[in-house]
Amino acid sequence: MNAQHGLLRSIERLVFEQRMLTGLIVVYGNAREYDSVTVGNAREVIKTQEGIVPDVRPLTAHTLYDLASLTKLFTAVSVLQLVERGMLRLTDTVAAADARFSQLHSTTIQEALTFQAVLKSPQRVDAQPDFDSAQRQVFAIYRSEHMPERLYSDMNALLLSYVVEGVTGQDFYTYLKKNILIPAGMQHTFAQVPAERVDDCVDYNLEHRIVEGDYQVLDDQPAGQPHDPKARLLLRGGRLCGHAGLFSTAQDMARFAQALLQGRLIARDTLLGMGVNRTGHNDQRGYRQYLGQLCFAKSPVQRLSELPSWMGQRAIGMSGYTGNHFALDPELGVFDIFLGNRCHNRVSRIVPETAAQALGLADDGSGSVCWPDGRQVLSSFQYIYKKDEMLHQPVYQCLLDSGMIGGISRGT
Repeated sequence: MNAQHGLLRSIERLVFEQRMLTGLIVVYGNAREYDSVTVGNAREVIKTQEGIVPDVRPLTAHTLYDLASLTKLFTAVSVLQLVERGMLRLTDTVAAADARFSQLHSTTIQEALTFQAVLKSPQRVDAQPDFDSAQRQVFAIYRSEHMPERLYSDMNALLLSYVVEGVTGQDFYTYLKKNILIPAGMQHTFAQVPAERVDDCVDYNLEHRIVEGDYQVLDDQPAGQPHDPKARLLLRGGRLCGHAGLFSTAQDMARFAQALLQGRLIARDTLLGMGVNRTGHNDQRGYRQYLGQLCFAKSPVQRLSELPSWMGQRAIGMSGYTGNHFALDPELGVFDIFLGNRCHNRVSRIVPETAAQALGLADDGSGSVCWPDGRQVLSSFQYIYKKDEMLHQPVYQCLLDSGMIGGISRGT
């Protein structure tokens, strides 16, 4: 069995046997070439007056995925481009770079970029009634002195996208188009999905959650709109957020990875610095997330790492809530990207996690839950922990088999 057949079989197990995802495309490669494997559907059901009924639409080469938090990588590259061009310094305070953030006179761009600053808004942005109210909360972001174990947050990238606008005088999406999307050849990446492309979008509607015994169904996720509620609210005012909101194809994301590896977006030394850990530790103080510049850094605890074990210490990683993942190692010169759908008609979240077993799910989170209306709803709960064994390792074998990578596995 060759390596790519092994990867195909592993994806089929996730999609067709365990049914954690409606569909998944895995893309892997280096600076010159890439390959991909696609399995499954962009949609399985729709909600009608008669209830939730089957309506299958397969994935295609034109499918648009909600990148969710993978958008943060574009924000990081934008900020680092401005630093390279002398338009911004990492030592500048946020308020000096953008006076609208009046609470951040002592917080630097570097601290915001690396999650060393814990940023919060007075009220939840996504709980606001309209765009103007939401934006007021953004400009009221302040720095909390409490440093929790989990430092990763949307707020840092959300704030920095406004800083990019303030420094350049361009709206964030216009900046991205001119400085990342066009240079990388990404012709199918959008903030506002064109009307004629909405049918190409993956369907993330009908996400199911069980929170403290409360059975919830999110049935207001329109095609072509960001799954993230903050991004969706701010997009209504015409703003692409820095933390979520981009839609893209698998081919365009491969082009993004290749443009990074080829040095067409930021310098190699800058890319090598992105994945350096600025926050994490694993010692007598306990464990804290290993984070770089709006990305995850290599962690010594593999279960808590967003990077495959075979990537090195300068690798960058990011996951998106909707089921996506991006990992790139500038030293090995390779990347792997997963674009999937764990939200559509799936139980994606269970709080507390210990309740999962009582609901009849397997130890790995797979299976189905009997909903109060009698439906059996499939689970994507804990899909994130399947990626190493079922995706990253088969991808590594594909990279070796295809000659896209050389050397010996680095291990953890």
